[in-house]
Amino acid sequence: MLGVTMLYHGEVGIEYWEYVTSFMYIVFMYLYFARRKNMNIKLHPEFKYYMSGLGMKLFGGLIFSIIYFYYYNGGDTTAYFYSGVAMKGMLWIDPVEYFRQVFLGDNSERALATYLGLPQAPYRYVFGDGHTFQVVRLSSLLALLTFNSYLISTLIIASLSFFGVWAGYRTFVSYFPEISGQLAIAFLFMPSVIFWGSGIMKDTFTFSAFCAWVYAVDEVFFKRRNSFSRLLLMLFSAMVMLTVKPYIFMVALPATMLWLLYMKVVKINNAMIRFVLIPLMAVLMVTSSLFILMKLGDSLDKFALDEALMNIEIIQSDMAGNEAYGDNKFNVGEFDGTWMGVIEKFPVATNATLFRPYIWESRSAVIAMSGLENLFVLGLTIWVLLKAGIRFSLRCIMGNPLLLMAVTFSLLFAFVVGVSTANFGALVRFKIPMLPFYVSSLFIILYFNSEKNKAKRKGVRFDLTAYRMGPVATGAVTGNRDQAGKAQPRRGPARKSRRDHV
Repeated sequence: MLGVTMLYHGEVGIEYWEYVTSFMYIVFMYLYFARRKNMNIKLHPEFKYYMSGLGMKLFGGLIFSIIYFYYYNGGDTTAYFYSGVAMKGMLWIDPVEYFRQVFLGDNSERALATYLGLPQAPYRYVFGDGHTFQVVRLSSLLALLTFNSYLISTLIIASLSFFGVWAGYRTFVSYFPEISGQLAIAFLFMPSVIFWGSGIMKDTFTFSAFCAWVYAVDEVFFKRRNSFSRLLLMLFSAMVMLTVKPYIFMVALPATMLWLLYMKVVKINNAMIRFVLIPLMAVLMVTSSLFILMKLGDSLDKFALDEALMNIEIIQSDMAGNEAYGDNKFNVGEFDGTWMGVIEKFPVATNATLFRPYIWESRSAVIAMSGLENLFVLGLTIWVLLKAGIRFSLRCIMGNPLLLMAVTFSLLFAFVVGVSTANFGALVRFKIPMLPFYVSSLFIILYFNSEKNKAKRKGVRFDLTAYRMGPVATGAVTGNRDQAGKAQPRRGPARKSRRDHV
């Protein structure tokens, strides 16, 4: 037995054989993914980041396991897994009951009572909660495959979740291949995403699911490739978000609808029709989103529209009065009990999610890592605003559908998390689905600004509209943008763009 152990129905920990087996698993994953890389890299240059992205995922899972076993001495992640171990024990005692719990999702009081008198039983707080129970169910299957090894199970989760993240990354690269390296930083190499998105935690599943959702929506509605399998992936991703962390889907839905409706509007050439349709479609988007979210009320749990306001107040009052959090909390201000009062917290709540904890607010090594990362994100944001300017940045956002979706999701998600969370420890985990999309948005704006400056030096006009469906759709390639319509000769010094031209 290595290091500090934790008590859970007996002594448990990471044993020597787990490290040896984990090494063998990593070698196997390396060979499998290296083969996939070699098969794809000639046609898809972004695969040069494939192995490093996977390596960081596996490294994140390993470090996550070690820190939670030897630094924190346990936490939610170990409660999930060892509840799964206890559930696995039911397989040998009552197989019918086991299959009812794992495959039918029975986490009732009756189901929990079946563990009375057994050597092991799941933790009530993770077994009885419908969202955490999903992780327990999967942990039970992993415990069966890995002989109760937490470490090996974590590495399996890390490698499986990489597929969703990689799909989201490639969606962005398909539109902006020239900045594949910067996009890799956003999706594959952000420290908090690597750490919190690679362990046996709800965040790992939901982050991967949202990335897969974006990929599937783009494939089904925009690229129209192999639509049936992508449609199934989209439905599966939505199910994962709804059953594990429903508020992510609550934010993803309006952002996705805006993405889809935007493309319908911009394809209309008549400016007058667009002028009339835009407000109508905006109303349709809001109404449809509210209707769907109301229908999903039970699935959204505490974020259901009819309960969200009350729960936000409860969370904030609990954080404000609970001395157990010490300095590891922040305050977005008092609420007046109205939705308008919540909306007024948008700037401070969004800022908290995007840029806090600041480096000087760090009280532990893990929070300090997030503080350094937030310093980078804040610096990059300021650099974009100075380099590209607020006006051009807004034009880019409003002129590109993928960028509009990413920014909309990022800001809405940052607001929802910031207004409903007041603990830095939770905040650094909850924010990871938003982080790659926000950072990618900043890199895309810088890319557009660079393209605008190139066009200006050549004496041609930069056309933002030609980037809407990516270089493949427009026929654009580096060094030959005139053919794609991205840069067109000026017809006179007095002629200037009023919309997407700069």
